[in-house]
Amino acid sequence: MALLPLPALTDDQIKTIEDLAAASYSPEKIALYLDLDKKQFLESWYDKLSEARTAYDKGQLEAEFLINQKQLELAKAGNITAAQIALKEIEKVKTDNILNQVLFGA
Repeated sequence: MALLPLPALTDDQIKTIEDLAAASYSPEKIALYLDLDKKQFLESWYDKLSEARTAYDKGQLEAEFLINQKQLELAKAGNITAAQIALKEIEKVKTDNILNQVLFGA
């Protein structure tokens, strides 16, 4: 028997998903925190176009941005370790972009 779809998320739930994802909480823990059916939430989360997945990815992206932004600020201020980490992240992004271009086209 197929699961019922996840009910529409409220704005507060979407914000909570973003915040918890930014703090690296798993989808299972987020479902528990929001008191949502875990199977329904995960089914929605596996759909990359769903509201739950978009909120999760957005939360992780925002956290990653804030960290990278701070690393760049520290690197510009002369922190050698921060500069090394920032350069490593830049190279990773370049490599990922090339890989995506090869796999998925221009």
